[in-house]
Amino acid sequence: MFALATLAWTAAPDLTLRRVGSLGLTTAFAFWLAFRFSPKQLFHLAVMASAVIVLANFANILLNPAKGIHQAYDEIAAHHAGSWRGLFGHKNDFGRVISLTASILILGFVFGTGGRYGRWLMLPIFAIAGLMVLRSNSSQAVLLAATVPVGIALLLAMRRMSPAGRSLLILMALPVAVTSAVSAQLIFEYTLHLLGRDATLTGRTVIWEGVIVALGGTSVAGGGYGAGWIIIGPRLTALTGADVGHAHNGFLDLLVDVGYIGVGLTLFFMAWLGAKAFGNLMRDAKPELSALALTLVLFSLIGNVAGSFLLEHNSIYWVLLVAAFAKLRDAPDGELLTHRFATHPYPYPSRYPSMIYRSNVHEN
Repeated sequence: MFALATLAWTAAPDLTLRRVGSLGLTTAFAFWLAFRFSPKQLFHLAVMASAVIVLANFANILLNPAKGIHQAYDEIAAHHAGSWRGLFGHKNDFGRVISLTASILILGFVFGTGGRYGRWLMLPIFAIAGLMVLRSNSSQAVLLAATVPVGIALLLAMRRMSPAGRSLLILMALPVAVTSAVSAQLIFEYTLHLLGRDATLTGRTVIWEGVIVALGGTSVAGGGYGAGWIIIGPRLTALTGADVGHAHNGFLDLLVDVGYIGVGLTLFFMAWLGAKAFGNLMRDAKPELSALALTLVLFSLIGNVAGSFLLEHNSIYWVLLVAAFAKLRDAPDGELLTHRFATHPYPYPSRYPSMIYRSNVHEN
């Protein structure tokens, strides 16, 4: 809604209107997925789609390397020659998607997608995904592939702990979290150094500093969804001499478009989804979808440090986040409805027999 409100002050009303329309249709599609599929079905759909994406990109690289690998004669990305890009136009987009599919494939193995034997197929596909992430030569993809699965593994391990033990662990982790937040840049650069990657993310940190200075008075509400760079771009070029099309950081790009208000609302949504998913996972309620939601939240928060897809229009990342949120919010309703019919059989069964059946099917 706030993205739509930016039409009142956007620098390019036609562009903002198109981007808001695309975002609205993407969100509507996410709600359709939540309405159409049960939590387990939605999870299995994500796992199967991840396997197909990995295999399709790998086949394209092997069978058509001229298209699947950056070439020296590429007009835009000649400096990335030799880096794998699969079915995507750029190695970073490719590496980002494959790193997410790798994390989802791990969840598929943990929760037994494919049955007793089919689940083991997830391991070789995961190995292929890991190879493609490395060959993409994308620092952000390597960072995502190294950190998100570790975070999810720790959260899954917490399921076996007692409530008191989990509470104690969270309290002990708070000082670490605060320290990490304060020294995030140092940790970020040190991690990339250990992984053998450029700590400046190919000059991105210089761009970030320039964008923060260039924001000026547009930092509160932004320059309009999808149109903020029209204002910030020339300012950044004047300040740093860097002529780039975006901030190479999802939080800053969103800040440019919708300001601190829009960024705050988006992060609130992420926190709400993460808290809901964490609570469900610890109670073993819809554990598959809850684990997927936590994966998406971690992926979005870490990935947008060096990428830009936090609230991107026509983005599969936003589709998955909204669908998971809608389904996790919807999940308890069927249980409450079934409980109402069980405790108050008259007059509901005679008037609404189909609702009991739909509620039970919906939850299975």
